[in-house]
Amino acid sequence: MFERFISALGLKSQQEEITQVINIYDAVLAHTAWKKRLFLYLEGQSREDLQPGKIGVDYLCMLGKWIHSDGKAQFGDEPAFKQLMEEHAKFHVHAASVVEAHLAGDDNHALEILNGSFDAQSKKTVKCLAKLNAVVEARKQNP
Repeated sequence: MFERFISALGLKSQQEEITQVINIYDAVLAHTAWKKRLFLYLEGQSREDLQPGKIGVDYLCMLGKWIHSDGKAQFGDEPAFKQLMEEHAKFHVHAASVVEAHLAGDDNHALEILNGSFDAQSKKTVKCLAKLNAVVEARKQNP
């Protein structure tokens, strides 16, 4: 099912690199996996020590490190990149909100965020990755 989702976004499932640092496919997988990670955390089935202060920072993950370094250097003027940068930062804020609600003892609210605003933001981030992938493919066609 996930392969169809990736295909529908126009992403190639083979491991095509934007640069030697980031792989859009891997970034999509990592960010879509967050919903399951957060759900397992809320259910007490995770041993992860999720800290809102770390989760809420967008430059600590693989994609964020790339966005704030090589990505900005390569694609900083591209509207698709600017949108990705913004949506990715919001993704991390929403993920941190889930953990904050859980730590405050409000698991119902945490689940509402997870299935509501977090899920929507996750989809926006993945769509931005797909848009950036289209820019990359266009550059390959017209170097």
